[in-house]
Amino acid sequence: DAGHVGGTSTSGYGGTSTSGYRGTSTSGDGGTSTSGDRGIIQIKWWDDKAGRYRITTGYVGEDGIEANTKYHFVDTKFVRVNA
Repeated sequence: DAGHVGGTSTSGYGGTSTSGYRGTSTSGDGGTSTSGDRGIIQIKWWDDKAGRYRITTGYVGEDGIEANTKYHFVDTKFVRVNA
């Protein structure tokens, strides 16, 4: 299983991106990301202080990021989206 690579999902500004087991989900500014077990979530956001966009990465199973759970990015951290 070490060589298995999950799917990739990408969405733009305000979009929703979802990927499964070991997948990578990347969303634009204002978007949401969801990934399965051992997956990766990434959200692009505007950094007012630096005057540029940044992309922050979270890993399912680390720092409270849960599998199959939708997140958005608020005040420099991933926040679970309550349905």
